[in-house]
Amino acid sequence: MRIIEYITFDDVVIVPRKAPVDPQYVVLESNITRNHRIRVPILSSPMDTVTEQDLAIEIARLGGVGVIHRNMSISEQANMIQSVKSASPDFKHLFDTISINELDKSYLQSDKPLIITSNSSPIGAYIPAKSLSPALVEKIDLVLRLLRTGHVKPSLDNNGRLLVGAAISPFDIRRAEALEKAGADFLVTDVAHLHNVEALSALKKLAEKISIDIVAGNIGTKEAVLDILSKVESISGLRVGISSGSICSTGVVAGASVPTLTAVMNAREALEELGLFGRIPIIADGGIRGPGEAAKAIVAGASAVMSGRLFAGTDEAPSLLVRIGDKLYKTYRGMASAGAMKRRHAADRYSRPSKQLEEGVEGLVPYEGPLVKVMSRMFFGLQASLGYAGASRIEEAWNGVLARVSSLGAKEINPHDLVK
Repeated sequence: MRIIEYITFDDVVIVPRKAPVDPQYVVLESNITRNHRIRVPILSSPMDTVTEQDLAIEIARLGGVGVIHRNMSISEQANMIQSVKSASPDFKHLFDTISINELDKSYLQSDKPLIITSNSSPIGAYIPAKSLSPALVEKIDLVLRLLRTGHVKPSLDNNGRLLVGAAISPFDIRRAEALEKAGADFLVTDVAHLHNVEALSALKKLAEKISIDIVAGNIGTKEAVLDILSKVESISGLRVGISSGSICSTGVVAGASVPTLTAVMNAREALEELGLFGRIPIIADGGIRGPGEAAKAIVAGASAVMSGRLFAGTDEAPSLLVRIGDKLYKTYRGMASAGAMKRRHAADRYSRPSKQLEEGVEGLVPYEGPLVKVMSRMFFGLQASLGYAGASRIEEAWNGVLARVSSLGAKEINPHDLVK
């Protein structure tokens, strides 16, 4: 038997190369499907403690896109899609008390009155700046920092509405048709291991019934990509990575895993062989803890990254806020955890039951505050990372280089030799 070697994010570093532009000019715009492009290459995962309508609206306003989870009835999921599509695509609700063109932090902290304007057009009256709460001041400041880059704009469809995706089972044609009718821009198959004869047969039938883009996943091998694309020609994106998520236990309970970085490289190899690399986007799903992992995934060949953990602790996530001592947390669980599986079976009695095996855990994550804090960190971090990679945009980053580091090298890279 031949033992192959898989690598993950902590095994590699981005090799610094000559930067063509200053990091602030790096453009992060990228395709997430054949037909949809977003300003910031980040998707929120379809998890029931992460992505419902509130988070999907906010992340789309900030240039990313949310994928509404399927742990609910068809009608509930369709209603959430409609809520996102009917939401205002801008931050007018935030700017009810400020001037978007003149505001800075010192002005916010002054006693001066603020005219209520949006893009220089009056939309209200005057209000003292100090009447704003510190939390709102921080959120407004972060939003403005992103908007002022000129790179961050809302992710919109052809009709100027916010972009949104939805999770489906390949066996649930009724749900897929309802979500398309509700206005979903793309569908993401929500299967731990899509490379399955029955799942692929079902996906082929589902794809023949709808016309919107389908992102197929999760998969991890070159063979899976080749097999899926040979059977379902209309696939518009690939969701790759098996058992790299922080709350996924598949690698332990089932002993199976393809780390996300390796999964990206496998998918890229398959697409290059087919002449489709760059035409069918690769979405790296799992193990994205910050901009460093996201950038490594992109250099390896991903067009975008997907994460649940990054967003689980935000205000917009639908999970519960919990106080333990003087610290705040939010609940977070894997979609194959006992709690998520129980909810799924109760939500829609017509859906096909999943495996009777728990492949996820439940726990708490630190409270993060507003989503814009996370998106700001990811946006500016990715600009810096791709600058190191020698790229001014996503497609150029695919020409970057990753280098393997030893265990001692990995230790040296991290902050060390400090008194804590």
